Amino acid sequence: MAKRLVLLALIAALSSTFAPLGAPSQAQQLDNVLYVYNWGDYIDEELLVAYEQQYGVRIVYDNYATNEEMFAKLQAGAQYDVIFPSDYMVARMLALGLIAKITPENVPNRKFLDEQSVDSWYDPENYCVPYTWGASGIAYHVSLEEPPNSWAALFDPEQVAKYTALGGINVMDDQRELLGAALQYLGYSVNSTERAELEQARDTILRVASEYRYFNSADYQETLLPAREVILSHAWNGNAAKAALLTRSEAYPDGEWRFVIPKEGGLRFQESVCVTASSPRKATAEHFINFLLEPENAARISNAIGYLNPNVGARDLVDPLLKKFLPSKEELARLEWIRPLESDARRLWDEIWTEIRIGG
Repeated sequence: MAKRLVLLALIAALSSTFAPLGAPSQAQQLDNVLYVYNWGDYIDEELLVAYEQQYGVRIVYDNYATNEEMFAKLQAGAQYDVIFPSDYMVARMLALGLIAKITPENVPNRKFLDEQSVDSWYDPENYCVPYTWGASGIAYHVSLEEPPNSWAALFDPEQVAKYTALGGINVMDDQRELLGAALQYLGYSVNSTERAELEQARDTILRVASEYRYFNSADYQETLLPAREVILSHAWNGNAAKAALLTRSEAYPDGEWRFVIPKEGGLRFQESVCVTASSPRKATAEHFINFLLEPENAARISNAIGYLNPNVGARDLVDPLLKKFLPSKEELARLEWIRPLESDARRLWDEIWTEIRIGG
């Protein structure tokens, strides 16, 4: 559920913890408020406080759980300056003219980004700035004697029954992710627009949906996994890493959670940070984005949320545990990007998804 944080400056000493940015005269030209819309648990919130404190900009911060939720809210008239859409949603929003092109000279810290992340299929003209990247697969507790290696762990009735008996399953409440995983399990593309294939994926999910303990894509990494509410979860790799960070102990120095890309494949993503086309505070939004790209700040974000970022300057500052949750070269070859859908296909996906959520 979205939460609103109207962040206030806390203590003056906090600002020295974070990388400074810009001259005082630069800060005086900034707007006094900035509206930011991000995924839940997807930034170091102390960093927001530090920015407020250093530059006198009040940040109004809201969270969303899916790209579709974010898109719908913007379409309904919500006014945000900075957003964090995934690759396919960036492409969709660019096509609709909903994203402003970042002015390169206002974001000089783009120089820290690796070229591969900047040269993307979904944003060829670099309207936005890459933020994080990763993949979806399966997170599992280290106590499992036979770790999963297939999407069958989520969709095969016998395997679902086994993992339910061992502690329960969570799947993501995300249309493109859950349907995409079922499509891959069946040997289809995660971007299928064939009704027969989507209906087969729907039926595959509904066949076992009553066995799922949770449909949660918002905060499972902080709630369900650390508390052992489930033994296995459909997961993004960074969220699995966050659960591992939260369960570190003397007995488990690398935490209690692991991550695997199923043999059938997984879904790859890259999140970006963008300025909305409707923002009247574009220069302030760009200043904030440049602040996030300071290597020290980028590393703090990764260490707080569990996802690695494409900031070359931050690599040596990131917790080494996070790198253990990256897909291997072999696994990367099995990943598929989510692509934007045309309007007719979106209506079909929405129809199928509604049937799943009603039936599940």
